Amino acid sequence: METSRLIRFLISLIAVSIVDAIRSLITPTPEGDWFSSEVYTNGNPYGIEEDIVFSMPCRSKGDGDYELVKDVIIDDCLRQRIKKSEAELLSEKRCVAHLTREGVAYCDIREDTMLPGEQ
Repeated sequence: METSRLIRFLISLIAVSIVDAIRSLITPTPEGDWFSSEVYTNGNPYGIEEDIVFSMPCRSKGDGDYELVKDVIIDDCLRQRIKKSEAELLSEKRCVAHLTREGVAYCDIREDTMLPGEQ
């Protein structure tokens, strides 16, 4: 895929994601259902490190706000995947600590984390 087509494709994916996120917040979540949204982790019931943005199960009354769903069952396999994602985010946070005024940056990422087409 040529670069300009890839960029247009990625922009369209971002736009669809934004629309879906807004729709989830302004439409009441059906009883027993939930949606995933990237939220600030402070006070989360799943033991995810605080002060990062992480995907969490949410529901909305349709008023533009959300509440965390606290009763989602997480099996061992999913818990391992969550912990891996959490570790990656914390590592990335350490890399930019100087930009967020949270101390001296230390980047321990040793692998290429670029997506295909990024430079």
